[in-house]
Formats: sequence, C-alpha cells, structure tokens
Amino acid sequence: MISSSRLSLHNTSNLPTTLLLKKSWPPALSDEYASSSIDELSPTYEEIKRQVENVGDILIRIVTWNQQAREPPSPEDLAKHLFQSRRYHIIVVGTQECENTFAKSILNPSKAKWEERLEAALGTDFDAVHSHSLQASHIIIFAHKAIAHWVSNIRSVAIPTGIGDKLGNKGGIGMSMNVADSSFCFINVHLAAHQHATNRRTSEFKKISNEMVTKMCNRQPSLSQTSVSSHSVDELECVNFEENLMDDGDILPNPSHIHSNLRCDDDMRTDAGPTTNPLIDAYDYVFYFGDLNFRINGTREVVDGMLENHMHDALLCNDQLTMLMRFNRIFSGFGEGPLNFFPTYKFDNNSDHYDSSQRRRVPSWTDRILFKKDSRTQILSYCSSAIRTSDHRPVYATFRCRLDFDDGSKVYDKPCWELRRETRSE
Repeated sequence: MISSSRLSLHNTSNLPTTLLLKKSWPPALSDEYASSSIDELSPTYEEIKRQVENVGDILIRIVTWNQQAREPPSPEDLAKHLFQSRRYHIIVVGTQECENTFAKSILNPSKAKWEERLEAALGTDFDAVHSHSLQASHIIIFAHKAIAHWVSNIRSVAIPTGIGDKLGNKGGIGMSMNVADSSFCFINVHLAAHQHATNRRTSEFKKISNEMVTKMCNRQPSLSQTSVSSHSVDELECVNFEENLMDDGDILPNPSHIHSNLRCDDDMRTDAGPTTNPLIDAYDYVFYFGDLNFRINGTREVVDGMLENHMHDALLCNDQLTMLMRFNRIFSGFGEGPLNFFPTYKFDNNSDHYDSSQRRRVPSWTDRILFKKDSRTQILSYCSSAIRTSDHRPVYATFRCRLDFDDGSKVYDKPCWELRRETRSE
C-alpha cells in the first residue's frame, strides 16, 4: 500500500517550495575521497603475500561499464580513471555492449581486443584468472601475482534472459572462485531496459540468482525458480505495491517518510518463506553488478529540476532499485555503497549533458554494484568515472575483505589454473 499523499511528476509546480531550494550534493565516495583508507601495496610480492597472511585482508576492485559498443579509451586512460596503481589484490571488470553490438557479437563474440587493453592498463603485476562472455556482455578477473597462487576452484556460467530466455542480449555471467579458504562469487548482468520494465528486471534478477546457485553450486535455490515470462507473488513481492510504486509521474513528497509511507502487505520479514537471496548463503562473499537498468521514477523535466537543485534525497527516494532493496526479498541480504555520484545514464556522445535526443531518457542510476552485507566486508570507494566514450559512465567500487586460511596443511605454490582461456556462451 502507498500513502495517498503523493505528488505528480508532470511539472515542478507540484513540488513543495521547500523541495525546490537548492541543496548541497553529498560528496561521492571517490578514489580521491577514500585515498586515506586505501594504502599502496608493498613494493615486493613477498611482502604483499606476508602482509595478507598476517592481517588477512585483501582489496578487491570492481568495475562495471556499458560501453555502448564504442571504442574504449587507451590503456593509459583506463589506468588513470579506473585502476589506481598498486592498490588492489583482485580486479574484476564487467562490461555490457562490449566491443560490438549484440547483433555483431552473435557472429564475433570474442572480447580479445578488450582483454588485451585491460592487460596493458594493469601491467605485469596481474595474472588474468578467467574470462567469460555472453554475446555482448563480458566478465574478467585478474589476481595480483603475489596472491594468485591462493586462487582455486574457478567456475563460470552464463544465464541468458533475452527473448524466450535463449538470447544473450540480456542476462548474467557468474564467476566463482576460492581465494585461500574463502569463497567468492562475482555476477555481471545486463537487465531489461525501459522505464516501466521494473517487474521484468526483478524477474531477471531472481532467475539469474537462482540459476547461478543451481549451476555453480550444484544445489537447489531456496527461493522458487520461475521463468522471467511468468510472475508470482513470491517473485514480485506484492505486485500491487510495485505497480503503484514504479509508475512514472509519482514522487514521494518527503524522502524521510519512506518507511512510514510505504508498506508491503506480504511483509518479507514474515516467516512465510526464506528472507534472503539464495546467493547469500552459497558464498562467503557475493558481488552483483552491471547495467541493472533500474530507473528514477519521474518525468524528464522534474528529474532535471531535481538534479539542478541538488535534491539528492528526493532522487534517491524515487530510485527503483533503492525501493526494491527495502521491500523485495530477492534483494534481501545485499547492500550498496552511497549513491553520491550523479546518475550514470544517459549521456550525449562525449559530453556531460544528459540525453538531448527526441526520446530524452530520464537520467538514472542504471549502473550499480551490490554486495553481500557482512561484517567482514568494508566498502572503501563507490563512484562513477569521468570517461565519456559511452552513453553510460563506468562505475567502480573498492572493497576490503577478510580471508579465511586453513590450519596451514594446504600448500599454495602455483596458480591453480593451467592456462587461462576465455569462455564464450553463444
């Protein structure tokens, strides 16, 4: 149920005068802002390894970027904007519309050119562990050579959610591995587009989560698995709630009232069934990222006005994914860093101006990085990059994770893969 005190988003005259006063935008958790929390790695591999063994912490960098099938910048620019030198033990890069459009990727799914550019940007300190592509989407993991010998049990799988659940124009690619005795799962997704497709995106999120657990862990998911073409109450967590909440043209009048104004009839906190995403219990660490395509509810005119007046709280209150993470159990167990960067979609070519085409898409935080909420996971940075080659801005996050080590009986001498190769899902 939704409180009846909602405001139409068709013109700014419906907004209270207090909301139209220009506010200060909160500082983004950028690399510069977080620099004091992210130290450079030690100068030698042996020292890096010893420090991880003594403290148990590793730094993981995750980048997601919809490249719009455009030529990416040079390795030097990638390193400058996305990969600080000597900061990370693990680097994971997920891309959508990578190298080619979906149609061209059917004939040429290889992402070798992009991988070569990444390897050049990262330099000789990193080994490419594994990569996997699903038509135009791609994920690759790099491990610092000082800790690469701790990486084992690598698996990957792709889940298409395009037409008939067969086409890979939309879907997810998951990659799991162990680092020492801790298990990690990284999932790069490209979910359904368009402002009103919230239910479809939610269904795809659930399908990908369930099938990742089934195929990579050889276990049945705890939440019932359904095709994205069908909907159930369990899957969509109160259809009436979501349909009312996600309609364009509605805005909550006071962001601070989100808890009191919104109520789900089938509360996810009841004992009616499992209350977390199945991936949460399957791995020690889970990172779910990509072009999730969730939008900000509103018309272009009002969202532009909110951005101009730095109405961050109101924008966040009307972000579809933020609301779903509060009320839909398929998102339960996931957290996200502060959305203190500006919306990452959709930009005009090589500019900082939002879509000026006839369609004038509503600026939105489509590109996100979620993580399993856990006391051993600390987010250090979460921000967008200034790279302008695509209509999406790249988004990056840095995490500190605490590794588990066994009693010392296991000997790690060499990387546990013989020769990395790219996996392609047609």
